Amino acid sequence: MRRVALGRTGLEVSAVGLGTSALGGVYGAVEEPEAFATVAAALELGITLFDTAPAYGATRSETVLGRALRGVARESYVLSTKAGKTTSESGVDSFDFSESGVRRSVSESLERLGTDRLDIVHLHDFDYQGGRHVDQAVAEGFPTLSALKGEGIVGAVGAGIYFMDQWKRVLREVQLDAVLLHNHHTLCDIRAYELLPLLEAQRVGIINAAPFASGLLSGHEPPAWHPAPPAARALFARAAAVTAERGVPLARLALQFAGSEPRLPVTLFSCADPLTLRRDLEWLADPPDPDLVADVQRVLEPVMNRQWAYGA
Repeated sequence: MRRVALGRTGLEVSAVGLGTSALGGVYGAVEEPEAFATVAAALELGITLFDTAPAYGATRSETVLGRALRGVARESYVLSTKAGKTTSESGVDSFDFSESGVRRSVSESLERLGTDRLDIVHLHDFDYQGGRHVDQAVAEGFPTLSALKGEGIVGAVGAGIYFMDQWKRVLREVQLDAVLLHNHHTLCDIRAYELLPLLEAQRVGIINAAPFASGLLSGHEPPAWHPAPPAARALFARAAAVTAERGVPLARLALQFAGSEPRLPVTLFSCADPLTLRRDLEWLADPPDPDLVADVQRVLEPVMNRQWAYGA
């Protein structure tokens, strides 16, 4: 597995990272032994970057990942989590980017993950709910993460959000070490290019996440929680049919496309079993078929760069 420097964080990470939202049950129930086996396979295959969040599966993702990494040498992996957002068992999101809220979030993550330090902490989804949490995140949340960095608890300060207007604001107002850039370099959304000049000028470490567009490019019916309406879902089903006619799963093309941009050298995806993990890494070893990419993007043109109403 190739290793890359993550911007100016001082961290060296595998070019492929494992997101653990799936291990938290975000895409369906996962038994703990299968989750443990997935993490073990990732380590065996050379993956060193693991990303989680308290909001994934109502803290289940962090808890499972912490148990799976128990006994693994701490210096052998890079641990990334998030702060400021939690999700209840019933799926209700809560947000708190105050100093006390962020410190509490980090403290609870440390306990669930079974560690005394976090390599990266991203403020999570503060752009949701119409952006009403952005001011607090900028005024309190990020200074708190910076203070925790000074205390040696957090290694790098990051952000994991979606809406482009808030990305552009935060990149100008906050000194970030790393970003979790999700859903913005996929077969149906290439708006990462709008942010790259700022990110590169500031030497921010970029983690390119959600290559399957949160399930839209999986080749299967997207999860019920995805805000894409029926007409849009039908377009993604048509795209899957186009690739199937050529003997290529849509998910394969999506993953290869997401991993093919050299300016985005770290690709993060989530899966919940070792066989899928190995298959996905095999897919990533090959470049995408440019003609097939063009054909799929013609089908998806009506939803290209569509901003979905996440967290409304």
